[in-house]
Amino acid sequence: MKDIKMLKKISAMKARQNLGQVMNEVALRGDDFVVERAGKPLVAIIPMEKYRKLQGWLDEFREEVESFQQGVKDVDPKELDAVIEQAVSAAKKVTSKKLNARQTK
Repeated sequence: MKDIKMLKKISAMKARQNLGQVMNEVALRGDDFVVERAGKPLVAIIPMEKYRKLQGWLDEFREEVESFQQGVKDVDPKELDAVIEQAVSAAKKVTSKKLNARQTK
């Protein structure tokens, strides 16, 4: 069974006062912290493993976007808009069906 990781909220002042403890909880336990100022989230403190994974996903996403842009650079913009509109419409229908299925359970 996987350890349950905690998302903890902490004020900026407490984070400054207890940075060593916060770092240990993140590094050793895998907890995530959201640092807030005046009750509003400012930053997140996450384990390096999670950060690297997120960076990898972001790099992959950027590569996919670049590949897509290269693939459609010669396509008529109006044709592309029509295809995108169809895709968005189809995605909304799927999402709507999933939401309706959840609500009826």
